[in-house]
Amino acid sequence: MKILMSFIAIIFATSIAYADYTIKNVYRFDNTDMIKNVDGSNIMYTTVTGVSEDSNGNRSTSKCLINVINGVISGNCENLDQDGDIEYSTVTRNLNKGNVGELKRIGGTGKYENTSSTCEYTVEITDFKIGVGYLTASCLE
Repeated sequence: MKILMSFIAIIFATSIAYADYTIKNVYRFDNTDMIKNVDGSNIMYTTVTGVSEDSNGNRSTSKCLINVINGVISGNCENLDQDGDIEYSTVTRNLNKGNVGELKRIGGTGKYENTSSTCEYTVEITDFKIGVGYLTASCLE
């Protein structure tokens, strides 16, 4: 019986640790520009603005400055939530490997001060012609 209870506790603790919170984000691309690299690949720069909601009840507007070089997305974001707190984060994804990337909180103000988290995000849908997208994320603090 003790072994069974221990096993159940481990399974329960593992499922709790899997995701401290989740995020839904709708975004649009603004000010997109592209040039060719010396090797013929494209270098793109864009501003991404959006709105997010997490499972902790926080809603925020976001602005990210994103570079895409050789199919690798990297950038920095600033998110302003409903309380006026700012969350600073980074974003990375290798487009050649699919729709899964990483968001990292690197600090902020208010509730985000001296905190960090790592999120695995999935781009659920994107339309570059229209310039919009939707992603979901699972995050650990």
